[in-house]
Amino acid sequence: MNRQMRATLRPMQTITLVRAGTPRSICLLALAVTLCAAGFTQAQEEPQAQEKRPTLAEAKAAFAKADRALNQAWSLAKTAIAEGRAPAELTQNQRDWLQFRDSRAGGESEQAGEKDPKRSGTWYSVATELTASRAEWLRGRARTVAPEETLTGVWIDSYGGTLSVVQQQGRLLFTCEVVRGPTYHTGEISGIASWNQSIGWFSDKGRDPEKTEESNLAFVDRDGCLEVIGANTSHYHGARAHFDGIYCKVAPLEAKQQAEVIKAAESGGVSEQEAGGG
Repeated sequence: MNRQMRATLRPMQTITLVRAGTPRSICLLALAVTLCAAGFTQAQEEPQAQEKRPTLAEAKAAFAKADRALNQAWSLAKTAIAEGRAPAELTQNQRDWLQFRDSRAGGESEQAGEKDPKRSGTWYSVATELTASRAEWLRGRARTVAPEETLTGVWIDSYGGTLSVVQQQGRLLFTCEVVRGPTYHTGEISGIASWNQSIGWFSDKGRDPEKTEESNLAFVDRDGCLEVIGANTSHYHGARAHFDGIYCKVAPLEAKQQAEVIKAAESGGVSEQEAGGG
């Protein structure tokens, strides 16, 4: 039943509670109060029913702001890479990402029935969100990792993948959630990986008696970032999804969030942090 219909029915339901023989003035008062209440309730529900979409000008302005932040982050990353890391690899990675962003935004615009993507609020809104994520990734790529710093934190790959890690002695407790492809195929996995200096290894062998084929994830330290490589992980994600990617740390994990990741990793579930509840 839609909201408009519910608002229409509320006065009728309340009126039936007025007994026969009640003075007309009281009946009218009851009706007036009920209609006001229904109108107030409908007014409260209306913003939820109709989410305001930005105008084309607003969407363009938001994208321009995100693009400036991206350029600043790119400069930081290039400077850091020039000090000995692989600049050519990062440059190619950035080109690939730009193609990914434009393709994803164009696909969203097309699904919305908009003929000209560059005159589409949808294109700019989607591109803005992806650009902000990429800028965050580049800042994570550029940052200097302190010698005493652990891997505990939130990591992203700027392609729709989020990895939460709690590092303990000789192991990584993790949860990973991804959204991939134009049709938004999803995936989620959690567990405990063994960790030896710069390489981690996860196996789900024996965790689920009904799952006969083993799934694996490798975690490789790539100069402050984590490369995740999956093997036979289709049990945990949709057809076009995957966990593979280069993840950069972008945020710490507070004590409560760490507890949620640990709980999910030990149980094989998904933490509230990954599910959006953290």
